[in-house]
Amino acid sequence: MQRPVQDFSQIEQTVAPILQRVKSEGDQALLELTATFDRITLEHLRVGEEAIGAAAHQLSDELKRAIHLAKSNIKKFHAAQRAQPEKIETTPGVICWRESVGIEKVGLYIPGGTAPLFSTVLMLGVPAQLAGCQEVVLCTPANRQGEIHPAILYTAQLVGIHKIFAVGGAQAIAAMAYGTESIPKVHKIFGPGNQYVTAAKQLVSKEGIAIDMPAGPSEVAVYADDSAIPAFVASDLLSQAEHGVDSQVLLVTESERLVELVNEELGRQLERLPRRDIAARALENSKAILVKSQTEAVDLLNEYAAEHLILAIQNAEEVGRKIINAGSIFLGNYTPESAGDYASGTNHTLPTNGFAKAYSGVSLDSFVRKITFQRISEQGLRNIGPAVEAMAAAESLIAHKEAVSVRLDYIAQNGQEQATTPAKDQGLLASLLRPHIEQLAPYASARDEYSGKEGIFMDANENPLGSVTESSFNRYPDPYQWAVKEKLAAIRKVRPTQIFLGNGSDEGIDLLIRATCTPRQDNLLIMPPTYGMYEVSAAVNDVDIIRVPLTPETFQIDTDQVLAAVTAHTKLLFICSPNNPTGNLVDRTAILTILNRFSGLVVVDEAYVDFAPAHSLVSELDRYPNLIVLQTLSKAWGLASLRLGMAFASEEIIRILNKIKPPYNINGLTQQLVSGSLDEVEKKEKMVREILEAREKLRQQLLTIPSVVYVYPSDANFLLVKFTRAKAVFNYLLEQKIIVRDRSRVVLCEGCLRISVGSVQENSELLQALRQFQE
Repeated sequence: MQRPVQDFSQIEQTVAPILQRVKSEGDQALLELTATFDRITLEHLRVGEEAIGAAAHQLSDELKRAIHLAKSNIKKFHAAQRAQPEKIETTPGVICWRESVGIEKVGLYIPGGTAPLFSTVLMLGVPAQLAGCQEVVLCTPANRQGEIHPAILYTAQLVGIHKIFAVGGAQAIAAMAYGTESIPKVHKIFGPGNQYVTAAKQLVSKEGIAIDMPAGPSEVAVYADDSAIPAFVASDLLSQAEHGVDSQVLLVTESERLVELVNEELGRQLERLPRRDIAARALENSKAILVKSQTEAVDLLNEYAAEHLILAIQNAEEVGRKIINAGSIFLGNYTPESAGDYASGTNHTLPTNGFAKAYSGVSLDSFVRKITFQRISEQGLRNIGPAVEAMAAAESLIAHKEAVSVRLDYIAQNGQEQATTPAKDQGLLASLLRPHIEQLAPYASARDEYSGKEGIFMDANENPLGSVTESSFNRYPDPYQWAVKEKLAAIRKVRPTQIFLGNGSDEGIDLLIRATCTPRQDNLLIMPPTYGMYEVSAAVNDVDIIRVPLTPETFQIDTDQVLAAVTAHTKLLFICSPNNPTGNLVDRTAILTILNRFSGLVVVDEAYVDFAPAHSLVSELDRYPNLIVLQTLSKAWGLASLRLGMAFASEEIIRILNKIKPPYNINGLTQQLVSGSLDEVEKKEKMVREILEAREKLRQQLLTIPSVVYVYPSDANFLLVKFTRAKAVFNYLLEQKIIVRDRSRVVLCEGCLRISVGSVQENSELLQALRQFQE
């Protein structure tokens, strides 16, 4: 199983002077070395924008379509690798998390000699773009005319790379490692190459320049049984053999007959290859190994640790789970290694020469650094401080101990911490607010400072004698509604300071738009069909709207489309879950993906979540500083006429909402009645169960109505129902004084009416009327 032997000591002796010369002489050395090794005289190292722009006209439309398809698949696969920052409270008050940050400057080496690997531009350029690398440098050798292959240039500009240099070999690696007058120095170098390029990468890595991995000649191992098709196996072996004379391919099988058939196919197919001389020499390095059993085959393959491993066997997935050493695995007869090289989406930059035992292939993680964060509150330091002191003292690092002790002493002398806010991204909101909001001096009502307190109040010019009615309404209500918030906090398991109360959820929607969106400049994003007040509030505030429809029938979020639609001026994104008017819950994973990847505020409207309480996102508030959850007491609590809505968010967001809300926005009667209702949670839960039972019964009975086409599943207290003639049904019900909501002209809801669950009597009368309706 030994690979073709390479004497790297000899190669390094050749490469080391090249590196040193480029380091000391810069561009001049690059020009002279290019003339010596490639026999090309260049006037400039950097490829001009004109040449990059002209490349598109030199490629066929078929090839450009293929490149775009490959880019799309590679982007999908690598975008899914984005790390989801998760804040972990290791001890109460001690919050730790890790975030991915793109490597600032990266260099990509793209071979351009016997085979210009423009596909490698995609494999390296796409994840670099996704990771947010600020500077991407590409080096690739020119042809004898001093030109770069147009496919490399076209693909580079497609992934946003414009710093392209016509230099190859070990000297290109040196240029990116040390920097020259033309070529910027980078922090990490990626890309395959010949033995000189590989040696150069390994040498500069000893000087602190990071590289993707040690990579040598390409290789493939194929494990095949009698279910394999010999022609397929031969084609896979040749696909790697044609890379270079130092490549190696390996066939492992329990079937001697298969070896014979594959050898015959190799002879036939080899003659048809333009690079047959290269492939034939690579086959001289290659072997077919006959094994006695599958166990022996797996042991051998794990020892070999192939760059590419094809399992052309009946139980491919089962065996694949036993492989622990491989760069990339291809399962089944119809999964050629070529697909991974170009367009399936996985990365083809992989460890070779047995390095798959310790290295992974290139991925999005290759282009980022993982930075850990931690934030400790006063309470958190009290919790872990003594342990830190004890451990530091045991290691005789007294300054470490004192760094904790001095803080604990300060806390003891100055009392409890003033705020219990967990770790938050304090810079997030500041970047989203309209410029003048933070400096705004809000109107201060007479009771602001004394909210929730008792006393003799002579500060608000109230009538001291009471009202003209028997009820006492002469005093202003608590402006910050602390009694109500404390009860809500206990029910929703949040802090009172994380709650804003408004005149319905609509007030919260309006205030959020006013606080963040500059008229005629910023925008918000909605996903129709959805709650209509988002559009109304945006229009009133003269704010543009981006609309990305939910998926038809299932009414779910297409996260890629949503994130692709946002702009630098998108401040808010509204998600209704359970959704109105469709009634369905929105996939939680999709919402969390948007929370992690969208840089604005994500408003999740949960007006109907009491009918599906396990799906509330309120529990995620401390993990996501850009999350705002809207709820209401109008639905499950039966308090629609009181018009009380809640916004749950970070203390910073709540502070801003309180700053710009009208004074005394919740009247005293509402506060009093809501406070009493919140003591009756069990009664509310009983009502919810009864409504859900009635909803399911109504759904089943609606399906028996001739004019009903479909009743959509619902997680709310209403049903979206598709009729054969929705408008006629709506008008007929209206004549019977039964009022439902016509949604037939709403996007994706064509032909639908929205029907709220009524009382037993109301549901019965609705069904009776529908049965009497004549088509």
